[in-house]
Amino acid sequence: MTTVEPFTIRLAQPDDEPVIAGLVVEGFLDKFRPVFGGQMDQSMRIMEKWIRLEHASGGVTSLVVEAGAPTEIVASVGVRAAESREDILARGLWAALRRNLGFLGATWAAALLSYPRYSSIPTEAYVERLVVAPQYRNHGLGRSLLQAAETLARDAGKDTVGLHVSGVNIPALKLYEDEGYEEISRQRSILTGHFLKIRDWLYLRKAF
Repeated sequence: MTTVEPFTIRLAQPDDEPVIAGLVVEGFLDKFRPVFGGQMDQSMRIMEKWIRLEHASGGVTSLVVEAGAPTEIVASVGVRAAESREDILARGLWAALRRNLGFLGATWAAALLSYPRYSSIPTEAYVERLVVAPQYRNHGLGRSLLQAAETLARDAGKDTVGLHVSGVNIPALKLYEDEGYEEISRQRSILTGHFLKIRDWLYLRKAF
């Protein structure tokens, strides 16, 4: 457990999953609103199911940041450092989308949420959904969480850590570059460019 006054970084527990889902939806509203439209309440259920699937079958460990007294979770990150069952993840996500959005809504959401695409590498950990609650930004929590994620990756025996960032997320891109991440490739999507205003998805990597 790492303490960054007055914040504490720890491993997430199952009871934290609904709060993590809320942070992710709030932190990425610009992506979720075009996908879910007037069904934003459903996005919380779907994200909570996705996080639960990742923890159970996706090889993902989540970290959270606690603050205050009584404590509240104000930031989180997921780190994929173990074997992932992509078949289970895909079936589980589709089932959650269809249950909450119907067939047409699920098809639309799956198309937009399929970006960015990532193929796991045995020697690499993958960092995802790094998010800090708006009122706690500019306190260095994102940097501290990223460094904690890298420690987890090294402890798991990984040689590198990779992540994706949208081309329009300049603050996140600057953070990653400052921490030694380099662009390896990028995906371009007309679909997300039109509906999410995100044309480029940059894949960055850092070697230990």
